[in-house]
Amino acid sequence: MAQQYDTFYDLQKKPSATTVPARDIDLTLAIARAVAEAGGRALIVGGFVRDLVMSQQLNRSFTAKDIDIEVFGIPFDSLSELLRQIHPVNIVGASFGVFKLGTIDVSLPRRDSKTGRGHKGFHIQSDPGMSFADAGRRRDFTVNALGFDPLTGEVLDEHGGIDDIKKKRLRAVDPALFGDDPLRVLRAMQFAGRFGFSIDTVTVEIAQRLDLHELSKERIGEEWNKLLLKAERPSIGLQAARELGVLSKLHPELQALIGTKQEHEWHPEGDVWNHTLMAVDRAAEIVRREGLEHEQALTVLYGALCHDFGKPTTTSTHPETKRIISHEHAQQGVQPTRQFLEGLALPHRLINKVGNLVSDHMFVVQAGQAKETAIRRLARRLAPATIQELLWVVEADFYGRTLAEFDFTIGHILLQKADQWGVLHGPLKPVVLGRDLIALGEQPGHKLGAILEQLSAAQNSGRFNTREEGIEFYKQFIKQQHD
Repeated sequence: MAQQYDTFYDLQKKPSATTVPARDIDLTLAIARAVAEAGGRALIVGGFVRDLVMSQQLNRSFTAKDIDIEVFGIPFDSLSELLRQIHPVNIVGASFGVFKLGTIDVSLPRRDSKTGRGHKGFHIQSDPGMSFADAGRRRDFTVNALGFDPLTGEVLDEHGGIDDIKKKRLRAVDPALFGDDPLRVLRAMQFAGRFGFSIDTVTVEIAQRLDLHELSKERIGEEWNKLLLKAERPSIGLQAARELGVLSKLHPELQALIGTKQEHEWHPEGDVWNHTLMAVDRAAEIVRREGLEHEQALTVLYGALCHDFGKPTTTSTHPETKRIISHEHAQQGVQPTRQFLEGLALPHRLINKVGNLVSDHMFVVQAGQAKETAIRRLARRLAPATIQELLWVVEADFYGRTLAEFDFTIGHILLQKADQWGVLHGPLKPVVLGRDLIALGEQPGHKLGAILEQLSAAQNSGRFNTREEGIEFYKQFIKQQHD
């Protein structure tokens, strides 16, 4: 089945109507024309076509930029020669025919044969004589198995992808092949969250039977990052992860939240899992509102996701009041947070930031009484995270519940105090530096580093504020040690 859309010729005439760079439109047309003249057909495949159809069928904005082209009917060597006449070519995978022309990937249809465990356990062989329908069978979901002819504007759909887009449904192209690549389970999670799609029953049943432990931490982490950064409501992806078996197989820290009770007065939404779903969605709103970039966005999103990881091991019922309590859950949440994030192979700096935010996410309740020195020390404990990032995470926590009204004045108080005292975006910069102490006779090395650390702590505690006061403090400190 084929449907009609604007051709790339149309896009040439109205470049402002697309996010695709003009140079890529021109290059795509040049490739498609040359392939057609040689007796083949060049089709754009993958996410570009999916997003194009979604923009029309679901009235969503079209933001795709990357173009992947699959060429049918032309052998590898002939295609290589043809492409070199158009643009400099970098061959990425000679065994299965992938050419890079600038930012555009051009490939031949291929057959994937499962030969071993893992995401890479395949023997891949290009086959220019394959039909478009057969080539699509190796893809994960029907919505990703569409093809677009840039010369005619036709969208080819051999597996029902357009109907699935209309129904907002993820469905395996070929149930017999879907389980060959367990990474598809994580892709189902992040696509469900990004697009707000359900997952069809057969696909879920296949996913639940797959072993996910052969996947690398890096690939798992990539899918989690995509879910959190790209989904308007990440909670849909989290619910999908639960349904698909991702939590029970890979992430016991998240699985443990399910069924962990909370005091109804403060959390009428239910257990910690429900609260976390709401908090992560609120964090996604904050990221969009503040225009946060990659690392800061992930800091806030993972901070909201992990902030109550300590509750499953600390929650109990008070013997007298019969209220549900979770004493020290913030501090107890650090270890499972680090374990979860390390399982995603995230950068150490990001892991440290999120762990520190989890540890201190309850500080805000005492912000009204907190003195300058306490807030300075907070900034130092949080580093490399900041009080501003903490406030975003705590905002997500506070509003991630179904209370009719909730006053976040306490958060605004902390923001004002931290800003007033110069520690909203990080701890105080040290006024005494290593070169100052070297000038006074200290030698470079571990001892110097330890002294500087103590001076920084003293400065943040309000013991001194200027360089001169700091040097005097250092002299008294050394004198006391000698005494």
